[in-house]
Amino acid sequence: MRRTISLIAACILVVGCSSGGSAPSGAASSGGSPAASTSGAAAGTPGAAGGLPAGHRPSGAKVRIVNAYAPLNGDPGPIDVYAAPWAAEGDKPILSVPYGTVSDYFDPTVSDDAGDMFLSMYWAGTQGNGTELISQTETLKGGEVITFIVATGDSTQDSGRPFGSIQAFFQTASGGTFGQTTPAPGKALLIVDSNGVENVIAKPDSATWFFSAGTGCTKAINDDANSLSGAGPGGGGTYQLDPGSYTGSIHSYAKDDPSIPTCDNAALIGNLAIKAAADQTAILLIYAPKDGDLRTLFIPLDG
Repeated sequence: MRRTISLIAACILVVGCSSGGSAPSGAASSGGSPAASTSGAAAGTPGAAGGLPAGHRPSGAKVRIVNAYAPLNGDPGPIDVYAAPWAAEGDKPILSVPYGTVSDYFDPTVSDDAGDMFLSMYWAGTQGNGTELISQTETLKGGEVITFIVATGDSTQDSGRPFGSIQAFFQTASGGTFGQTTPAPGKALLIVDSNGVENVIAKPDSATWFFSAGTGCTKAINDDANSLSGAGPGGGGTYQLDPGSYTGSIHSYAKDDPSIPTCDNAALIGNLAIKAAADQTAILLIYAPKDGDLRTLFIPLDG
């Protein structure tokens, strides 16, 4: 059986890149492995810092930020979010998102009649053009529901912290930027996403991770009888499940292991609580504050 790595076809950006897009769209941390993943309370209060630039107007959309960013040269912490391409000294963020949490939904606002949205994410307490962890642009039409996941990038700032990476996931019900957005009628989709963790853990190229929904390795949506897609580290896979509750797990196999993965070995991350809802999509995010400390967040895109 050949192994393939199925990458999530989400918008993945690094080092302050931005994506434009107008397609309509749509947790608590689980500790070190083995650990259970739970959906949990949102974090960060939009507008609490009062940081909207002059002239901005409501967008008719709502977005949220997931903070999975590890600085590598210190402990993880909150990231500040600004409604601008970059933040000057004295600017105030629209919210701050603690590490390992999902913010409340908020209106990112737009800066012009065309619906241009600008967001920039900074290590808490820092500002300046070119020092943002990552920035994101979208052209919004109104009605979009977007989840942005900020993780660790692969290049380094002068401060020693890495830049960030970002992925944009649109709500399943109205389209999105990653493949197979809508599950088959009556089915659920689960996206296992480990993008960014390869920049935190040691020797990410030495092994391939596989996802199990409880019985053996689960085939990704594009697998056939002769293929089995990995779920990282880095990248991920999309899985179609029957509605229900599952206890999932992540299993690691050495790249040079000639055996066919069966996911009956000891779990790298176990006891993952997964709720698959009919006609809905959820993300199982794998992230890490440091090497040897893998964590997960379960993030329903329709919840």
